[in-house]
Amino acid sequence: MTPEQMQEVAKSLGPLVAAQLMEQAKGQRDGLASLLGAKSKPEDSQAPSILKNLNHFGAYLKAVVNAGRNPTREAVLEQAKRFGGSDVQKAVQESVFSSAGVLVPVQEAEEMIEFLRPDSVVLALGARTVPFKGELHYGKKTGSVTFKWIGEGEKVEKSQPSHGKVVLKAHKAMLLADISNDLLRNPRVGDAGVAEDVREAAADGMDDSAINGDGQGPNPKGVLAQLDSSHSKARSGTSANHYIADVDGMVEDVLKANIKLRRPGFLLHPTRETELLGLKDGGTWIFRDEMLSRGTLRGFPYKASTRIAPSRILFGTWDQLLYGVDTEFVLSEHDTRAEYDETTLRGICRGDFKLRHDKAFSERKGY
Repeated sequence: MTPEQMQEVAKSLGPLVAAQLMEQAKGQRDGLASLLGAKSKPEDSQAPSILKNLNHFGAYLKAVVNAGRNPTREAVLEQAKRFGGSDVQKAVQESVFSSAGVLVPVQEAEEMIEFLRPDSVVLALGARTVPFKGELHYGKKTGSVTFKWIGEGEKVEKSQPSHGKVVLKAHKAMLLADISNDLLRNPRVGDAGVAEDVREAAADGMDDSAINGDGQGPNPKGVLAQLDSSHSKARSGTSANHYIADVDGMVEDVLKANIKLRRPGFLLHPTRETELLGLKDGGTWIFRDEMLSRGTLRGFPYKASTRIAPSRILFGTWDQLLYGVDTEFVLSEHDTRAEYDETTLRGICRGDFKLRHDKAFSERKGY
């Protein structure tokens, strides 16, 4: 059929469709009159709100057609409601479980949101890793021979060299965690994702002990518990000049002890970092440009970590910290909670921390 022939058919069908609509509308004049505003009887005004507006005349015509041949007034009104004109509508709601919510599948994101831990900083600053088994002793000279010029016939005093030792002794650490097998079976998480979190927890625990360990009970001693008491000093103050004096003083303490600065660095809390970044002297930044552009403080690297208290700043040459590792972190799985469909993860490591020289570090505290 050509386009011209199709147009002729449409023209011929038009009057027939109009006549059918008019025929179906017979008997509904009262309802139509009510729609158009005529109110011969009180009940004529009971049409739903959608039919009380001339702009919705098209919806009324659709309702008449859908109601079938010779429809009743109620049938037309019911059809009209299906075009959005019902006085009260009840929607199927996706967010309600008892409605359509039960039919909506749950989606899982591809990523797992990690547990937030501070960055590991002790090894990054240059602590010396030392493998050992059980116990490792380092011989240490605590006194040496002396050199002295003497006059004619003067008596020379004998030197009294003395020795001591630094001992690395294995301290055992362990963690246990019951993990749902549903989580382990999840391809987006699995054993690898859980194991990564456990290892990060162990690394964080080792960092904390290396800095803050108090040596009580099974705990090893950290740097702050081992450094010489003469190198643990109160702050000078919080002005720009005071901070400069403190930073210079910590470096001076180590240098005066004749410690070579092979892996020097500062460790401070993010709060102290922010304060140093904001210090000015006559409108000029004191530390900001150096810290932001080079990541250094007084020319030495620094790290910011929540593993050191906000009240302290620590400086040292980190190669003098022996990070002893008796047993690398070992992770194993144990199906001991089958009745709960859970697996117990166990992590074990052994290690210790010792300063080769207790004057290799210095701190300022009380901020």
